[in-house]
Amino acid sequence: MKTEALPVLSLALLLGSCAATASREGTAPNAPWTERLIDPLTAPTQFESPVVHTSVKPIAIHHALPGGSIFGGGDVRVLALQARYAVNDRLAVIATKDGYVDFDPEVGSHESGLADVAAGVKYVMVDDREGGFLLTGGLVCEIDAGEKEVFQGNGNFTLRPFASAGWDCGAWNVLSGLGFDLPLDTDANTSRMDYHAHVDYEVSPGFYPLVELNGITYLSDGDNLPVDFEGGDFFNLGSTDVAGHTVVTGALGARLRLFDKHYLGFAYEAPLTDREDLFDWRATVDFLFLC
Repeated sequence: MKTEALPVLSLALLLGSCAATASREGTAPNAPWTERLIDPLTAPTQFESPVVHTSVKPIAIHHALPGGSIFGGGDVRVLALQARYAVNDRLAVIATKDGYVDFDPEVGSHESGLADVAAGVKYVMVDDREGGFLLTGGLVCEIDAGEKEVFQGNGNFTLRPFASAGWDCGAWNVLSGLGFDLPLDTDANTSRMDYHAHVDYEVSPGFYPLVELNGITYLSDGDNLPVDFEGGDFFNLGSTDVAGHTVVTGALGARLRLFDKHYLGFAYEAPLTDREDLFDWRATVDFLFLC
């Protein structure tokens, strides 16, 4: 894991709070058992929680570009807002990608603009309260409505089928996820498979240190940029020489319950594989408001 010092992030995220109806130490007796499964933190556009809930989540990302990359280093900053609406106990409508991107490389021009937009649905297929197991599947469609200056807006639509699972193991909780990005325009975008794991431990009521792993394997090349690297979870460059390449990152962080249903999250993430593409390190901060 990289050892660069983490820069200070000064962020003010203001949002009208959702009405909280449960007061608990741990989980209230009448609350759904799935409330013990906290949301994953990193790779927020890919690693979807298996839990169905109504929520909003502001997200801030500071992403460092490798000095040895074509951009010679620099930073990418993203501000986004995710939203989810539980239609019932099993079905939710989800908005997983949007936001504002500030791209500031050492080599090349400083650009900023809007990100692509993605939304879809997820459905709980297995809800085993006694066994503490939850399995959810879903489908998201990404609309290439962002701005090309920040490497968004290329291609048409991308379909994203995914599945995620959660295990409640007392103070320990485990999450996993698997997804595929399948672009309709296979020249403008590469296709890829991503996979994720999360382990947290509630060391004291409402405080959850966590470890996460995220991996991406590129399944096919695009025909947009003649390079042998890709943009990771947030950017799809349509590179011509990446099929079969894999990048795995690891993250350390924590979630803290500030109020009944308000959670602050922070994680530091860096590559674990020799191949890093455009990923030097990343800091992610989010604030989850459960309604």
